Amino acid sequence: QVYGKDLSQIRLHELIRNSDLEEDLVMPCLSMWLRLVLYLDPLDSLDKTSLINQELLIQSCRATFSHPVLLPATLDLLSTWTTLSREDVVRSSTISQNCFFTPPSGAELRRMKPREVAGVKKDQYERLKRNEEWAKQRAVYFCKEGALKELMEQSIQSNHISVPVRKQVGLVIGRILSSIQDEVSTKKVIKPLICSKFEIEELLEEKTESDISRERLDLLIMRALLVTSLLFGQPETAAWALKEIKDDISELIYSDDATAMAIASELVSAAASNEKARPNIATLFVNGTLQRLVEHPEQSIRSGAASAIAKLGLASDAKNVEDEGNVMELLQIATELLNESEDIDEEELDSLELRTKKSLNLNTKRSPLGNVATTSIERGIEILGYLASKTYVKDELAHGYRSSPDSTKTALQRLVDLANISDAGESISAYALATVFSLIAVSNETLRKEAFEGKEISMEQYDELQALGKTDEEKQAAPPKDPVDSLEAVIERIQKLANVNAPQAMVKLMTGASDATIETLVTGLNRMANEVSVRGSLIQQGVLTACIKIEDDKRNTKNAVDPKSKKIVQQAHHCVARLLITTNPSILTTPQRMGAIKPMIQLIKDSNASDLQHFESLLAVTNLASTGQDVTEKIVSEKGIHTLSYAMFSDHELVRRAATEAMCNLIPHPAMMKHLSDAENLRLWLAFSAEYEENFECARAALGCLAMSTYLQDIAEALVGLESFKESVTAILESGNLELMHRAFVMIQNLMGQGKKCKETIEEAGLLAFCFAYVRSYHDGSKAMDLHFSPEQQDVMLVTVDLAKEICSSS
Repeated sequence: QVYGKDLSQIRLHELIRNSDLEEDLVMPCLSMWLRLVLYLDPLDSLDKTSLINQELLIQSCRATFSHPVLLPATLDLLSTWTTLSREDVVRSSTISQNCFFTPPSGAELRRMKPREVAGVKKDQYERLKRNEEWAKQRAVYFCKEGALKELMEQSIQSNHISVPVRKQVGLVIGRILSSIQDEVSTKKVIKPLICSKFEIEELLEEKTESDISRERLDLLIMRALLVTSLLFGQPETAAWALKEIKDDISELIYSDDATAMAIASELVSAAASNEKARPNIATLFVNGTLQRLVEHPEQSIRSGAASAIAKLGLASDAKNVEDEGNVMELLQIATELLNESEDIDEEELDSLELRTKKSLNLNTKRSPLGNVATTSIERGIEILGYLASKTYVKDELAHGYRSSPDSTKTALQRLVDLANISDAGESISAYALATVFSLIAVSNETLRKEAFEGKEISMEQYDELQALGKTDEEKQAAPPKDPVDSLEAVIERIQKLANVNAPQAMVKLMTGASDATIETLVTGLNRMANEVSVRGSLIQQGVLTACIKIEDDKRNTKNAVDPKSKKIVQQAHHCVARLLITTNPSILTTPQRMGAIKPMIQLIKDSNASDLQHFESLLAVTNLASTGQDVTEKIVSEKGIHTLSYAMFSDHELVRRAATEAMCNLIPHPAMMKHLSDAENLRLWLAFSAEYEENFECARAALGCLAMSTYLQDIAEALVGLESFKESVTAILESGNLELMHRAFVMIQNLMGQGKKCKETIEEAGLLAFCFAYVRSYHDGSKAMDLHFSPEQQDVMLVTVDLAKEICSSS
């Protein structure tokens, strides 16, 4: 800030202008310009006049537009200078945070007086508006000074500018135009460049025929590049601009010029992502024009067209787009793009990803351009993200599809490798990778059912209504449906994913990822956890630990209460529950066992969770509670008894049963015994025990709990004091169900040993007389043979007879 106020900006410009573009000199000068842009204007300043000399800055940048090595650094500088989120960019830079103005924290704001808080909020708002005004003014200045046109011309006409750098030019132009924000102002700025064909003819009127051909093509390319950039930055304005140039696209494609075809490929790919822009390129699919790009030998040209076809395949009912042969051709292209980097080692691949992110500068996540594929690898992943919605593509990927027999790895293995790259979660391909893994683990039928969850109409009802509204001709003309995906096929794909360590890659992909990516990843892992055979593998690959930690990670962010974050946490908790339903808790580490309890209790308490989520989390708690005292202690400390008791009142009988079973496993914890000593609570347990006809499993669990807990005198006395005791226990004994009778006899045996009051109540209720009669009837086993019990049931009956004998002898 001290250096920049002197003549440094003039000197920097003079150094660049007089350097003959010597890289070792100009690169540090551009780096100094970048630091001046970042730090010259203090963050806490409300001054609307910037200290940056924008005229000198633009002149310095324009001097480097034709240099292939310096241009990426210049693009970084321009992107930072015109950014809308200046404070975020500055704070994410490498300079020590101690020299920055730091806004008050939440705790500091709470300690302030209302007037002080209002002042802080006002300053923040004014700085935000000032930064937006700066971004808009700088972007407009850049365009009106001719720098925008010159940048496009140099990137198109220079033979030294590579395809990746040219793509980066388009991205940065899109970012600059997006900083204008106002659609009217943007149209005003770019309208001179989106000139009509008549204006093009006027510009070329005095040129020779050969010059006309080349210059006309350059103008068409520049128009296409500008519209492509608009699609990245301002989709609404881009749809308007695309109408002005849509007739040029075919001319570019049939020009046989590599640059023209590459720009056309990027344009149709970007337009296919924009709902309003799609109609303007639809004819290119119908008449087969895009096939020319797909068949081009140059990878960068083929990839853009393949991406466009894949995107339009999801948004179109056209049979030629949906045809399986066309889809498989796109799959071939996508896997070839992935294998393009198969021989690159991990360090080189890491640097490639890092360069891609950093070349777009420091505010990628806030930028509207953060979802734009630029490298061949990213484009291949993007295409697969669209194709993976097809059942036969899922099967091909899961069963080892390769682009050629010479490929050393399958497409799925390449995706896993790419997801395992360090910082892959921060890359623009993270969401597409997550989408591919998630879609492979589910059937399209399940996806449709999930879409109707919480709606007033079911999927079946919706299909019936749709069919009623169509004529026979419309039904016949409808495109063929995706083949039905069987449960066995889905299970096999999930097992294939686990075998190639895809879950481990998905866990690694969560690091630094956006909420949308994490949600997709957690949803995919949750789907995989539904398959029992792979749960052990998922735990080994770190899925359980990652899902347990998600809530803590979200709590440390500003958007912890955001609906999307809540949904992510809910899905993560559900995944933990599914993993722990059948897993032996003793093989888990102590942090895993103890750490899983809180998420389970929270999911049970979550009123927005589904009955399935409640049920499976209760099963997981039941399984964990069987481990030992340390786990039951943790459950109780998390207010588990209150939560489980509340779940016993659920409308869903499976949830009631699971909650009852979970409570049983808390015996003999003192807190659970205290809970049962309350007569009101015992009344509920006894009522559940007597409802064996409506919910047998729940009654069995409730009766088992009473049988295990009546060894304590206060519980025993409270139980026999209930008005419904005689009627309920008599009905259970007369039910004839050996499992229930076994538990009832154990309970009666315990009660007989709890003093005079309990013993007298047993006799008065006629339960002792029932035991004598039972022993007389079945003591020798002769009558039992007439009941036609299975061998297992006969063994249980012998146990019940022995229990009845013990009760009689104790009387």
